[in-house]
Amino acid sequence: MITPFTFKGKIGRAPYAAWSVATFLSQYLIPLYTGQLRKLDVWSYLIPHRALYAVGGNTDLMQALGAAYLLIVAWALAALAFRRANDANVGGWIAAFAITPVIQSLAILALCFAPSEPDRDLVRCFAPSEPDREPRTIVTQAGTAQPIAIWASAVRGVLAGAVLTLVAVALGTLVFGTYGSALFLLTPFVVGTVSAYIANSRADIGGRQTAWTVAIAVLLGSLTLVAVAIEGLICILMAAPLGLGMALIGGVLGRAMALQARRPAAQTLPCLALLPLMFAVENVLPPVAHLDTEQSIAVAALPELVWKSILSTDPIEGPLALPFRLGVAYPLRGELRGEGVGAERLGEFSTGTAIERVTEWVPDQKLAFVVVRDIPGMRELSPYEHVHAPHVIGYFRTTYTSFELVRRSDGGTDIIERTSHELRLDPVPYWLPMARWIVRQNNARVLEHIRSHAERGARSELGRSMITAD
Repeated sequence: MITPFTFKGKIGRAPYAAWSVATFLSQYLIPLYTGQLRKLDVWSYLIPHRALYAVGGNTDLMQALGAAYLLIVAWALAALAFRRANDANVGGWIAAFAITPVIQSLAILALCFAPSEPDRDLVRCFAPSEPDREPRTIVTQAGTAQPIAIWASAVRGVLAGAVLTLVAVALGTLVFGTYGSALFLLTPFVVGTVSAYIANSRADIGGRQTAWTVAIAVLLGSLTLVAVAIEGLICILMAAPLGLGMALIGGVLGRAMALQARRPAAQTLPCLALLPLMFAVENVLPPVAHLDTEQSIAVAALPELVWKSILSTDPIEGPLALPFRLGVAYPLRGELRGEGVGAERLGEFSTGTAIERVTEWVPDQKLAFVVVRDIPGMRELSPYEHVHAPHVIGYFRTTYTSFELVRRSDGGTDIIERTSHELRLDPVPYWLPMARWIVRQNNARVLEHIRSHAERGARSELGRSMITAD
């Protein structure tokens, strides 16, 4: 049975076309099933995971499954492309092109039509035989096999991967200012490919040692990013599951390329050329996902008291979840300067003060405002006071917030809070559930503060009325 997940052997044009096209198009099954396929823009066809966001933007489970499926699709497409390259005697580096958004369609199409080379096993029958090479030995000029130090090869792979991680992330974030698929998917894949290829270029160090080599290379590269203040620890931890998964897939490809032919490390140069190309493409076509939320809470107080609590400048108190204690932004208090539409509101957060402008003002009923100047989304966990990480400002921002008060039949009030946000990180299915969780936690904290403040006010008024009655 043909399996799409193995890097061993070869695959002909017809089965490759069937498997690869089916795997690529499988990313559009959900839009097709829900009838949303015709509503997708042209870039959603070239960047498949954006199509998933378009139809499942309000379903965290759908987004999480979509992020996991990204790894499965990447593995299958890379393995199929590598085996097709073997069959067509094309460099295995083309597997990286086959998983790269925008250009992957061209790479898959080219492999579908590339003619197969004559079976090299038959050619070898009529060619002078070569001495067999032990998987963990090298052959000296004297023709004797000598063992090699496995860890020496692994260290070379680790160092190469770590350096590449530093250079690629610095190029993508500081030069191109992109936080998309090229950074979180393609870069770790290329790092894994290069580190595994170098580690296995002299002899096969084994699958397990290759996986450890790739993982340590990614870890060392990540720590280097923290050490030179390009990234903080929280961002790296958040991206780790996706990045490590792609790096390990790249490691399988790199080892397979090394076993296929003992060639210099320049064999991986086409993979490296992909990175600046895709950084430039995503700089022109940045991801933009819109996130809208609605949360409500019941308050045992009249709308008049709830309205006063919304306008209160008392600090917001209460326990914080671990991500907020580690640096993710959370609200501290709000302050209105003036009244009515056009008034300025200052939203104080743990990472700074947002400037907001009131757009709706209906006393005891509704308050709405837009964000004029947003705050950093997080304060990076780093030994340095300042971290050169552009993603903390502008890549996730709040654009609108409203509080609507609805009088209940029991004399209480329902508060309905609605917020709108923009997410400029790709792949959206991976980052959206995290962003939604952060928004929900912060909104719930604000609503709980308003309820506590209003109910304390209601109890105080009730106490005063009882004293007056006596």
